[in-house]
Formats: sequence, C-alpha cells, structure tokens
Amino acid sequence: MEAPRAPERAAKLRPNSPSLNPKPESIMPTSTFSQIPAVVKYLETARPASILDIGVGNGKMGFMARDFLDVMLGERYKKEDWKTLIDGIEVFPDYIQEHQNAVYDNIFIGDAMQVIDGLGEYEMIIIGDVLEHFEKADAWRFLDKCSAHCSKYLLLSIPLGEKWIQPEIYGNPHEEHLSFWKPEEFEPFADQKTYLDFPGIGLYGSFLIAREDYLHFRVRQEADSRFATGDKQGAVEKLEQALKSLPPNLESEFLLAEFLIGQEKASEALQRLNKVREQFPLEPGVESCIEQLANALNQKIPCASRA
Repeated sequence: MEAPRAPERAAKLRPNSPSLNPKPESIMPTSTFSQIPAVVKYLETARPASILDIGVGNGKMGFMARDFLDVMLGERYKKEDWKTLIDGIEVFPDYIQEHQNAVYDNIFIGDAMQVIDGLGEYEMIIIGDVLEHFEKADAWRFLDKCSAHCSKYLLLSIPLGEKWIQPEIYGNPHEEHLSFWKPEEFEPFADQKTYLDFPGIGLYGSFLIAREDYLHFRVRQEADSRFATGDKQGAVEKLEQALKSLPPNLESEFLLAEFLIGQEKASEALQRLNKVREQFPLEPGVESCIEQLANALNQKIPCASRA
C-alpha cells in the first residue's frame, strides 16, 4: 500500500555569483558558500545544544553554528558565555589551525569511522561533504554510527551526481571522492531538503534528517530484504520491534501491514491499522487502506502495493 507523501519542501536554487560556483577539483577543505542559507535554516529548526561536526576542514560549519546559536540567538558574544557544545572530527591534522580551535570546544584528529566510537551523544551531527569520501557501503555504515551518537538531527550536505570528481589534493589522500550519490537516496528519510544547481556539474544537496526517520528507514530496508529472501516472520518481527522502541512512523506501519497481508494475516493487519488511525487521524491513506481491507478480507485481496 502506498504511504501518504509529505508535502514537497525542497528548494532548488541557482547560485548567481560565479565565485560561488565550485570547481570539483578544489572544493575541500572548504565547501560551497551557497549552502549557507539552508544550513542556517536547519540550525534554526533544530536549535541544538550540542553539535558534532564531521570533517571540520576550514571550520565553516562550526563558525556558522557558533555565530548563529550562541551569538545571534543566545546573545552571547563572549567566549566565556558560550553554551553550545561544538566538537569536531578531522582526519587531516594539517587543516587545523588557531581559528578552528578558537571556535570549536574539541577537535578530535583521526578517521571519523573510528573516532566517533569513543564519543558521546550530540543533539545534532553535521556531515558536510563527507559521505562521498567513503565507498558506498562504508558510507551507510558511517551514517548508522552517526545516528547512534545523535539524539535529534543529522544535517547532511553532499554533491549529487557523477560529475563531482575529485582526486587526492592538498597532500591529503582522504580528499578523493570514492562514491557518487543521487537525491532519491536521501529523500525517503529527509525532513527538509534544499538543492543547489551548479551548471555543468550537477546538484548539491543539503538535508535535515530527524534521527528517528533515518532509523525507521534503515529498519524498513532490512525488513524488506528479509521478506524478499523468504524470512517473512523475521521481517515482521523486525518492524514490530522498531515500532515499539521508536516513535510512530506511518511508512513503517504500512510496510508491516503489507507484510502481515503477505502472510495471510489480513485481520491482524486490520487490527493494527485501526490503532494506527488513532495515531494519525488526519492521514487519509490510513482510512483508505482500512476500507480496502475490511471489504476484501474474505476475498484475500490486499491493500494496494507500496510505490
């Protein structure tokens, strides 16, 4: 059955100034200035009390967060009055200079995949221009680790498309782009999204991701895989466990109902959807599916398949 889609909230912008147009071979250790409005908007939405910035580079994300959260919103311009915890991880120590140390509380040097294991929890983790430096499988594994150390939001910025080619530069082997990404890989779990269109190169995306939405997405991926390979009961149990431990999620509920129907447990799916209706009273898709199930129980006709 098809879950109701959230209203489209993506903005697609074209930077006006040539100086803002990045060259793929020279983006890092900084990033496009054109993403600043989106990042500030996401910081305003989340208003985190603690941040971990993955890939500090020249420190743009930390500077924006400190200036917006402490100085502008908090009216705390003196360093001794700052209250927002801003930590960072940087794999290439030569990037770190006095100006980053003046803004960040702690900067941890090393491979983020390993360093993050020794850190605590932050309300927001910023992953700016990082994932493309991992192979795809490792990138997803790193996102999983970030979600485990994040209590509220992930803020993700990334070049999209296969033209963002970057070799090793600045004597830093970690600058090479090892993977290429598409918008649809992030849209299923993004709460807000903004796209910048760089002519001749491609899109650049910024995403605000609620932790629970990412976790639900990953659970659905695993459950889908189990169901497809014949472990139907394992898929159902995986979803049921997630829906007990995580906040309610309509797409996960719909997938669970679909799996129950696939096991010829339509009456159980109907009972579950009736409870879902109480949690999401304004979602027309729930009512529609309940009506289909109620009318089709004896005919063993399932709800419409998910998209």
